[in-house]
Amino acid sequence: MKESKKEQLRHSYSISGMHCGGCAGTVERKLAELSEVKSVKVDLVRKQAEIISDVPVSLNTLQEALANTSYAIAEPNTGD
Repeated sequence: MKESKKEQLRHSYSISGMHCGGCAGTVERKLAELSEVKSVKVDLVRKQAEIISDVPVSLNTLQEALANTSYAIAEPNTGD
C-alpha cells in the first residue's frame, strides 16, 4: 500500500523586537514548541521567520506562542 505524502506548507512572517542572536534563538524555540510546526528558521537581519508545517497554523496561534515575550509576529508587509 502506498503512503500518501503530506504537502508541507511554508510561510514567512515578520518578527519585531529581536536585537541579537539570543533573541532569534528564543523566537525560534518558542515557535518550534508548537505541535503543528515542523521547523522554524529565523533570520535576524531580515527580521523574519520561515515556518514549515504540515497543516495551516493560524497567526493567532503563533502570536500566543510568543506571548509573555518582547517579540511580536505578523504577516509580512508586502505593499510598498
